[in-house]
Amino acid sequence: MATMASFEKVNDLIGVIHRCMRRFFESQMKKYDITPPQFEVLVILWNEDGLVLSDLGRRLSRDGPTITGIIDRMEKKQLLVRRRNTRDRRVIQVYLTEKAWEIKDNLMKMQKEAGMDITGNFSDQDIKTLEELLHKVLVNVEEKIMPHVD
Repeated sequence: MATMASFEKVNDLIGVIHRCMRRFFESQMKKYDITPPQFEVLVILWNEDGLVLSDLGRRLSRDGPTITGIIDRMEKKQLLVRRRNTRDRRVIQVYLTEKAWEIKDNLMKMQKEAGMDITGNFSDQDIKTLEELLHKVLVNVEEKIMPHVD
């Protein structure tokens, strides 16, 4: 079992890594006038264009008002459009525009290069171990932390 001191070190490292990577991605995304939350939406829709708005919010762990605000701003930037489902008018689906598809390659290349920069000196086993540990952290967060979030 981990000690409180070791947890604090890991927690500090996760925080520093998160802040550094967020600053890096924010600086890179400014070139495309998008924010990290908007990038997260793009990544999901590049893989599954036409998702239902509520499903998109769940995938991103964002509540209704938050995802609506992100989508509103992306719609103003002409990155996506909302359409009512033809079978059920209550259901709103989100589709990317041509503008969003045009920036995909550059943004994905930037993300991949950043990933290679931060793991370039890792062995395949290091990557596998890191992935396994991060998956454990995610499961713990989902099972023990998220149920307490309102």
